Amino acid sequence: MPFFAVDSSDSAGNTPNRRSGLIPLLALCLLWIGPILACGSFQPRPTPVPTLPPAAATANAEAERALALPTNTPVLIIEPTATFTPESIPPTPTPVPVVGGTLTVGQPARVVAGGGLNIRQAPSTAGVLVARLGFGIRVSVLEGPTSADGYIWWKVDDGQGNVGWGAQGDGTDEWISPRVGEAQPVNRSPRVGDRVRVTMEAGQLLTIRTLPGTNAIIASRANNGAEFTVLAGPQSANGYFWFQIRSDDGATEGWAADGSDGKRWLSPLE
Repeated sequence: MPFFAVDSSDSAGNTPNRRSGLIPLLALCLLWIGPILACGSFQPRPTPVPTLPPAAATANAEAERALALPTNTPVLIIEPTATFTPESIPPTPTPVPVVGGTLTVGQPARVVAGGGLNIRQAPSTAGVLVARLGFGIRVSVLEGPTSADGYIWWKVDDGQGNVGWGAQGDGTDEWISPRVGEAQPVNRSPRVGDRVRVTMEAGQLLTIRTLPGTNAIIASRANNGAEFTVLAGPQSANGYFWFQIRSDDGATEGWAADGSDGKRWLSPLE
């Protein structure tokens, strides 16, 4: 604040009352201080912050909240690749040979092994041998398949009391086939009701007699390939098994031996 010096003596050198000299000084001070009191201090005023309307403020708050939420952007996670040592790699199973078509439980099948088919009590090469079924024998499939000893085994029934497990094949040759095909002569003994075919060697005829036995009267003779129906039998006589047969037209009827020394003269058709 400036200082105003006031000469309080008059021209004659007399000093008037000091109070009278202070009046002008107070007047000047009021003139100086008045504007300050009216305007306040000289400190800088804060810059006013604009206030958003309620709707805008709400939208802004929602946007900020959305930015703060985690996103659903998928994160690629790379799993470590397992390393196998030769000892940890499981051995590859040895494939079991399968040949031909698929056999079905409850359906017929045919023995197609050239030397016949061994059937056993258990599905294993160590199983007890039950029988050897000849080529062409028609069987019924009862159970299977079962894998053992490198083979696929099926339980079959030849209809003559021989029931056991036989291998379907060796991977190259088929031994039991689901393809039965047309009826053909099979190497087994006839049964009552069977349709049989004469399977003599070339140039030979089948002798049919009135009774079972080599001493019985000859009723007729049949050519190779002739077919009959079995009516009765077997009857054992003179070292043979005899069966009563009849032709389709009924013209030929009598008893005939079914074979000798492993050779079959009457072969059932299956």
